Amino acid sequence: MKKILILIILVTITIFNCTERDLMIMRDADREMNERGLECRYNKRGGVENCRYAN
Repeated sequence: MKKILILIILVTITIFNCTERDLMIMRDADREMNERGLECRYNKRGGVENCRYAN
């Protein structure tokens, strides 16, 4: 019983740590996008062709 409880706790901690790391990566990417901005190209109909980071 102790082994199962310890395993559940370790798995929960591992999942939480991975989730926190992913959130940090996404926050960094969002911050970088806001700092640099995006340049988008539009076609004749007004639709977006592609977007890229501004230099």
